[in-house]
Amino acid sequence: MKIVTGIFLSVLFAVFMPSFLSLDGPSKDAVNTLFTVVGVIFSVGMSLIISVSTSGVKNKEARAIFRSQLKSIRSKFIWVFVILSLCYVLMPLDDNSKLVEFVEIHDIQLKASFNIFMTVSLLLSIVYYIVNFYSIQSSVYEMEDRIDSGN
Repeated sequence: MKIVTGIFLSVLFAVFMPSFLSLDGPSKDAVNTLFTVVGVIFSVGMSLIISVSTSGVKNKEARAIFRSQLKSIRSKFIWVFVILSLCYVLMPLDDNSKLVEFVEIHDIQLKASFNIFMTVSLLLSIVYYIVNFYSIQSSVYEMEDRIDSGN
């Protein structure tokens, strides 16, 4: 649901900003830089997930819960990165030389900017990954507390 909400917000910004505020969006270089940052954050997140070990948890139920949490976070990390990568590869980043004008309603020309869409999507994904870093950390702390308490 968070992914769908992020895509919706990105589309909303991509249409609202150039149509009503006369903003074209950031340059192609800015989008490229943000995508690089997202790639690094994704790699760090995946290495964190992979490095977590549940071998110290003797309670099979608790171990299954921790593994399930980590699998869920891993799957979401991968889906977000795959979607962003597909958008990055398939969308024409054009240094704002043109906007896609797609409909006119009562003297208002609606336009969309791929650069704004990608920028908002990438910024939202950075926030998403950071929030999930905290989820990973919370899960690891919870697992350590369970191990220390003997459960």
